[in-house]
Amino acid sequence: MKTSQGTDMDRMSLTEVAGGLELFRGIDAEGVEDALFRLNAVKRTYQKGEIVVHAGLEATRLVAVASGHLHVYCAVDSDHPVLVREIGAGEVLGLWILHVPEVKCWPGTVVAAADTTVVTFDMEQSRRLVASSDPVYARLTANSSRIVSRELFSTWRKLMVMDAPTIEARVKAYLDELDSESGHTGEVEVPFDRERMAEYLGVTRPSLSRALGHLRDQGLIAWRKNVFRLKRAQST
Repeated sequence: MKTSQGTDMDRMSLTEVAGGLELFRGIDAEGVEDALFRLNAVKRTYQKGEIVVHAGLEATRLVAVASGHLHVYCAVDSDHPVLVREIGAGEVLGLWILHVPEVKCWPGTVVAAADTTVVTFDMEQSRRLVASSDPVYARLTANSSRIVSRELFSTWRKLMVMDAPTIEARVKAYLDELDSESGHTGEVEVPFDRERMAEYLGVTRPSLSRALGHLRDQGLIAWRKNVFRLKRAQST
């Protein structure tokens, strides 16, 4: 069943959807429409669970998420795909491939984690246009560089989380990072169910449950479904 947001996206034109993307920030409607034409842009909605790209296939198009979110999986072996990243609204899949043309294929499989509307762009045409001196495409280049920089910072933060010495420390570090992203409100919503959260943190589901229980027993967290409230350790 489609969400109301997904239905609204279906009714919006390609130009309206793309104009709301960070990739086109600072570009007027006429510039957006021209860029969409020259980039051979296409809008598409994927249903939850539908595969967007397969690992190993040639990366021929950028994928910008307009609504919903995607999960990126890399396979440790054929039976155990590992969730390595979530791509939310406003983010763009494949920007680093755009800037590193030596990479030809998708390194992971991407699945719609919810009903998700995307706008895709021709990869080779994108490379040619971002290298031009046209001010519209200079703005596209600046926007894409900012998005890539944020993605690299997010990857660095995940590495810091994964470097925690214990599972409890890893879980707490992850929740603290989400809290930092939301402005230190002390309340965060985890974008995964428990199984996907365990995959993302590289632990088993039972190990995650034990770690959450221990943190709760220490008075450091409380939760209701996917919303966690972080509590500061009491000084003695």
